[in-house]
Amino acid sequence: MFDGEGAFRFGGRWNSRGTRILYTAGSLSLAALEMLVHLNNEEILFSYSFATAEFDENLILSVEDFRTIPENWSASPPLLEIQQIGDEWKREMASVVLKVPTSVVPVEFNYLINVEHPEFSKVKLGKPQTFIFDERLYKKD
Repeated sequence: MFDGEGAFRFGGRWNSRGTRILYTAGSLSLAALEMLVHLNNEEILFSYSFATAEFDENLILSVEDFRTIPENWSASPPLLEIQQIGDEWKREMASVVLKVPTSVVPVEFNYLINVEHPEFSKVKLGKPQTFIFDERLYKKD
């Protein structure tokens, strides 16, 4: 669950396919919104779990302190230029955690975790727990 396999297999806004990164959200509600944005099938909403990730501030690098991001960073589909920023951060082992804005709520943040960084063991991952979406989020009755 905490191996970055999804990002590795499919890529994401901040990484291209083949780059192993763990995507986390700044809050559980933001994580839920991130999942709903990508929803293709209502039935998959019944198979989610969540876990907390805790890390010290000194392990975090803000993307703006790493590279300049263009104004259209939140374009859909994700821009290759933005994916390359995450790929480069990972390749350079610039930090364990990269703080990035989320296109779902641009004033909030996601935290990318480099699961192959030498200091990854300093990230404390909680036990997975079942998450159930409130049906009002997806039912249109």
